[in-house]
Amino acid sequence: MRCGGRLSSLRGWWTPTNKNNSAPIGITDRIASLDFIRGIAVLGILASNIVTYARPNEARRVLALVHEPTWTEWFPWLVNYIFIDGKFRGMFAALFGVGLVVFMERARARGAPARWLQVRRLFWLALFGLLHFLFLFEGDILLQYALLGLLALWVVFWNPKVLLALGITLLAVDSTLSSQALWQSAAEERVALAAPAGSKPREDYEKYWQRQRDSVTEEARWMAQGSMGQILSHRFTREGRLNPAAVLDPVLGLRFAILEYLPMMMIGAALYRMGFFGGMWNRRRMLRWGTAGVGFGIVTALALGLWLKQSGWLYELNYFVFYGPVHILRLPMTLGYMALLVALAPRLVPTNIGRRFEAAGQMAMTNYLGMSFVMALIFQGWGLGLFDRFNRFEQWGFLLLGCILMLAWSQPWLARFRFGPLEWVWRCLTYWRPFPLRR
Repeated sequence: MRCGGRLSSLRGWWTPTNKNNSAPIGITDRIASLDFIRGIAVLGILASNIVTYARPNEARRVLALVHEPTWTEWFPWLVNYIFIDGKFRGMFAALFGVGLVVFMERARARGAPARWLQVRRLFWLALFGLLHFLFLFEGDILLQYALLGLLALWVVFWNPKVLLALGITLLAVDSTLSSQALWQSAAEERVALAAPAGSKPREDYEKYWQRQRDSVTEEARWMAQGSMGQILSHRFTREGRLNPAAVLDPVLGLRFAILEYLPMMMIGAALYRMGFFGGMWNRRRMLRWGTAGVGFGIVTALALGLWLKQSGWLYELNYFVFYGPVHILRLPMTLGYMALLVALAPRLVPTNIGRRFEAAGQMAMTNYLGMSFVMALIFQGWGLGLFDRFNRFEQWGFLLLGCILMLAWSQPWLARFRFGPLEWVWRCLTYWRPFPLRR
């Protein structure tokens, strides 16, 4: 059952839609609880990305690939693995699915061509994501969200219970397939390590990971010392020629992302239409469910993380723990986070810190891309050149800096302007005409 009509009766959480059928949604049309949760999610995305901003991406995935797994490395890794990694990215994808539904419902209510407007909106988002990927951050998610959104917009109005079940099923399929493939690699790793020194399996294994270490070391050198042109040349060329695979990496990566992001978009859209985000569910029950989901996530992730630590941080086992069964195992924690935040939103949003999170969420795209620019300025060679200078524990200082910046500037900006700067540009491009920015 759709909850758009029912939400209109909730005081303070849903305000009348804009009567101008050619105008975008304004500040007064927004759902405060969604912006509040989105604000927390965008800070969580920064917590997940901070290692990739500061170090080569492969070193983020495989803990012991370059740096010794001292406590300043493995303890922050474990905290991130348990509480952050994938959870906030999943929340962001779920909220993206909610946004698809909200935008199209309101466009239809105004008599506007909802699906066509949504396609145009996703086209410009894909362009933002492409520029972000090319010039600032190889871990961009906007391009893949936009491309998968083109698929999601055809299914988000299916029966919400069917949509919810399908999303969960796809995550389970993804975890099953990933676990099978990665467990086989982990088994081959154990065989190679058990082979005598100098044997072909052992030599092949050591040569492969030495090449990986050399590649990561070279990447770190270019990122720390190169100009922007040199960094782009290193990333996107091979032997002096353009490397199409590197340029198209986000598109090629859709074969993995489609079973992670798309199901979460479907789950988010289904929950929204079932009243999950609008205060329609029993608050105490949501608190219990949320606590149980978070508890389940902590226990399962802690077990996997400690198992990896006990193994001595084996490389292929690291991949299994990082990408294997986690997509379905972290779903209860992701939903638990959202349930707790929805249940607590009526009390937290009116507070000063709650309003700051709400403002940060209302400007989520500006904050997401803005943090990439700030962190690139700090870590890359064309900026301060601090790439790969700090261990994971020290990187939390830059995470704290980024969170403070987002919470400090978003609310004052929105006190003077109707939208975040990039949100305003996005709306103008979607409707292909300028809208007032100042209040």
